[in-house]
Amino acid sequence: MGHAKVKMYTRLYRGGTFISPIPLEDPPSDPVAPTRTAEPVASGSIATYGPPRVKERPWARDKRLGTRNAGDESDEDEEDKKASEEELAKDLHVVSVDVKITENCEKHRTSQYSCTKARKNQDGVSLPPELVVRRGQPFRITVKFNQPFLKEKHGMQIIFITGKNPRPSDFTLVQLEPFKSVEAEHGWKSQVNETKGDSLTLDITPSSSCVIGEWSLSVTTVFSSSSLFCFLFPDDINILLNPWCKDDIVYLENENLLNEYVLNDRGVIFAGNYRQIGGRPWNFGQFEEGVLEICFHLLRRSHGNTVNGAKMSDPIQISRTITKILNCQDDDGVLVGNWSGDYSDGKKPTHWTGSAKILRQYEKNKGDPVCFGQCWVFSGLVTTVCRALGMPARSVTNFSSAHDTDCSLTIDTVMCKNEKGGLDKIPELCYDSVWNFHVWNEVWMARGDLGTSYHGWQAIDATPQELSGGTYCCGPASVAAIKRGDCSVNYDTAFVFSEVNADKIVWCRLKEDKWQMLYSDTDDVGRCISTKVADGKAFSETLSVGSEKFREDITDSYKCKEGTLEERMAVMQASKSAKVDRDNLKTQLKDLRISILDEDGIMVGENFTVKTEVTKLCEQKRTVSKLIVEVYTKRYTGDIVSHVTSHTFTDIALDGKKGEKQVLTHEVKGETYVPHLVEQCAMEVRVTALIKENGVIYIKSDEFRLRRPDLSFEVPKNAKNGVPFDLTVSFKNTLPHPLTKCSLDLDGVVEDDEVKLSDVPANSEWKHTVKVTVNKSGQHQISGSFDSAELTDISGYINFTLKD
Repeated sequence: MGHAKVKMYTRLYRGGTFISPIPLEDPPSDPVAPTRTAEPVASGSIATYGPPRVKERPWARDKRLGTRNAGDESDEDEEDKKASEEELAKDLHVVSVDVKITENCEKHRTSQYSCTKARKNQDGVSLPPELVVRRGQPFRITVKFNQPFLKEKHGMQIIFITGKNPRPSDFTLVQLEPFKSVEAEHGWKSQVNETKGDSLTLDITPSSSCVIGEWSLSVTTVFSSSSLFCFLFPDDINILLNPWCKDDIVYLENENLLNEYVLNDRGVIFAGNYRQIGGRPWNFGQFEEGVLEICFHLLRRSHGNTVNGAKMSDPIQISRTITKILNCQDDDGVLVGNWSGDYSDGKKPTHWTGSAKILRQYEKNKGDPVCFGQCWVFSGLVTTVCRALGMPARSVTNFSSAHDTDCSLTIDTVMCKNEKGGLDKIPELCYDSVWNFHVWNEVWMARGDLGTSYHGWQAIDATPQELSGGTYCCGPASVAAIKRGDCSVNYDTAFVFSEVNADKIVWCRLKEDKWQMLYSDTDDVGRCISTKVADGKAFSETLSVGSEKFREDITDSYKCKEGTLEERMAVMQASKSAKVDRDNLKTQLKDLRISILDEDGIMVGENFTVKTEVTKLCEQKRTVSKLIVEVYTKRYTGDIVSHVTSHTFTDIALDGKKGEKQVLTHEVKGETYVPHLVEQCAMEVRVTALIKENGVIYIKSDEFRLRRPDLSFEVPKNAKNGVPFDLTVSFKNTLPHPLTKCSLDLDGVVEDDEVKLSDVPANSEWKHTVKVTVNKSGQHQISGSFDSAELTDISGYINFTLKD
């Protein structure tokens, strides 16, 4: 039959001439003789058909979520020649394709993805279920024809494409011929499982290194060289990384770890400081509606809204891309980082308790960045995106985390004397910092580019701190390489090494050209490196304290015990890439030791006492002519916000034996420090001591945080899936004055809007009831964050079971 000249089915065949799958005569027995190949089919002979597509195509979504990065091409499909019913009735054609979503998703451990069920999008349009599979593992489909398929008579190809401009050369177009060859050119496999009447059941195995993303499926059939039809399956085939597949470089053997680092959608991110470790509940939400589609979009957006076959198939490059596109420092990514304290143009970072809401807001913003986030928010997003894509991932918190800006592997603080005899930082000379905590991520993969000894966990970080390869991204840095001090290997290993093992050095500038080193410490940085225990369960402990049951300390995976030969050898190895000789940066001050004694568990608003212990380390008499205790409020990044109070002790005589101690105390009233508090209620105590006998200055600082009340939740015992119910939220205001400009934000409920609240009276129990809906049965978690002008970041959660 003849067709009028039409456009070639561009998305399928733009990469080259389509070869007809019609069977040919057997090749000649003479191995030297040339083998006959099929003649190319004229572009005008291809006719397409199939059910209409409901969901927007991926490139249309890319254009909608970021016109600034979109290509010049239209997001509309080029018009194809459509096969009429009369034409189809004359020859073999496909009636339907069953991708067996329930069966395949169960085997591929993808049934939790929302898109595998019928649902409605944000505009209320009903969407059909989609198949989600993992690469390197077979999935089964059944193709139903209008007549029995006879391989001696009929030809067929199964074609998979991804992206708007697919081509075989970049692995985005795959043609499978199950009756001719089991394995295709790019490692994909197809095998006939059963032929029954007019149905053909096939097992399709994507390559274990194929491009991840949304693929389109089509089936071409041919009866004669002039009759070729192409059935277009209307829904996306979503292909993920496969940590269950030994041939995938993200393969992780331990099933318990996979249940946590791929399948667990609820968790906790640790925060606070190394003495008072608390937890923030986090809804990773990798299976929630729209999340997977946005994750695929972000990968394409990072590559100019195109499918980059090389970089979207390699987990090393995928992880690096994720850290780049989730911040907006240089590429209009998802989240704006803000550490200024001014959040008037968006949400406070402490507002967020989950990732899905941020990603949905990004979509609502049509691809404009969401305001605002800090390190734990970036880390929560990274965990979500990685787990959604099939990459084992976890959030990791490093307490006393260094930010080394000059690759010296030292954190230098420069100070000068103030009018009271104490010491103040010179901001313009303090480029480095030590954060109370910093949260990054680890992803699991083999590092074939580095060698087998560096397989396993890799540190990555989306928080924009320093440039890497010209953009704000970080990693993947092999944790094993960090522990060894091998800072020569990709990527950003030296930077992460300094975060966990830099030396702290405090200088006093006496004159423009005269500096004195006051303090040097090799073990203050990198403490209590923490992640959630891999139990596959939601967090269920008190947030502000008592998180130890769910906290796994992984410090020893980053560095050997401080002071051991192994740790010093790692430092020596790392120092080869540093700009200074760390051995020359050791203080010679040995007369005294100053310690700030712990006083933990102080609730915000309560009085507390600063205890300073002075220990004599020499036999000679020593007199502390002046010891100044200063208290500051600070941000968790180490930046001092305001001076709260100070107290001076004079003429402290230490004339006893070596080891003599004196403890000095200074009480700080709640009404003194509360007006100065900033988010997370972090404070710093700084002690400066001047020795009378030799004029030497000693300095010691330490941080602590005040406990905030936790939100408590109550749900009715008969709460049901999809039925609104009353959620009761409460906490105790421990401050001696009301809380104003109050709001409540909830995660894990249908209702996304922030709830504005009336003032909370001073020293009172507060309780509020809000009507919520949860569209999920079984185990569930609701988390929330309460905010006010006077006290921020009051958070909490509840785990419960919803009935159908």
